[in-house]
Amino acid sequence: MTTIYLIRHSIKEKNYGVFDSNDDNQIKNEKEILSVDGEKIAERLSKHKELQNIDEIWASNYVRAIQTAKYICKNNNIELNISTAFDERHYGKWSNVEDKEKFWINQFLNKNLKNIDGESQVDVQNRMDKKIKEIIYNNENKRVAIVCHNACILFYLLKYCNLKEAKINKQLTITYKDKKIIESGIMKSPSIMKLTFNNNSLIDISYFEID
Repeated sequence: MTTIYLIRHSIKEKNYGVFDSNDDNQIKNEKEILSVDGEKIAERLSKHKELQNIDEIWASNYVRAIQTAKYICKNNNIELNISTAFDERHYGKWSNVEDKEKFWINQFLNKNLKNIDGESQVDVQNRMDKKIKEIIYNNENKRVAIVCHNACILFYLLKYCNLKEAKINKQLTITYKDKKIIESGIMKSPSIMKLTFNNNSLIDISYFEID
C-alpha cells in the first residue's frame, strides 16, 4: 500500500497594498505568501500525527505551498521536491464581464470549461494524475506528502469521487463511495486528504482538518 497525502497550503496573506510590478496575474498568484498566522499554523500542521515518518514530500511551484511544505520537511528530515504538476488551476485570461464566482462553480459542473490560456478540470486532473502515478510507482509501500491547492486537489479527486452539489459561495459536496469527503464547502486552509493506493488502485480516502 502507498499513502498519498494531498495537503492544502496554509493561510495566505490577504493584506496587500500596492503591487507595483509588471508581473501578470498568474505570476502574482504564484508569488503570494503565507500570513504570519499561516506560518504558525503550517508549523502546527507538520506535527499532525498523519504527517510523521513521511518518506518523500512534494510541493507545487507556488510560494505559499513551498512555505507550508518546509515545516513538514524539517519535521521529517527530508528534502523538498517541487513540481508544476501540482500547481493550482491556471485561470487564464478573463473577459471584462466574467463572473468569477460563477466560473469557479461551473468548472466543477463542466469538466472541460476553461478561459483562454487557462486550464479546465480535465487539464488539471490529467497532469496531477500522471505525476501521482509516477510517485506511486517509485514509492511502493511508502508515505508521500504533496502540498498544493484546493481546486487542483478537488479536481483530481473527481477522477474517483462523485460531485453531489456545487453551489455559489464555494459550497461543494463530494463523496467517495458512500462517504462524504467534503460537505457543503471546500478544503480548509490548511487540511489533509489521505489517499491509500494498492498499486494504482485507490482503496480509501480520508479528510483531516487542522484544529
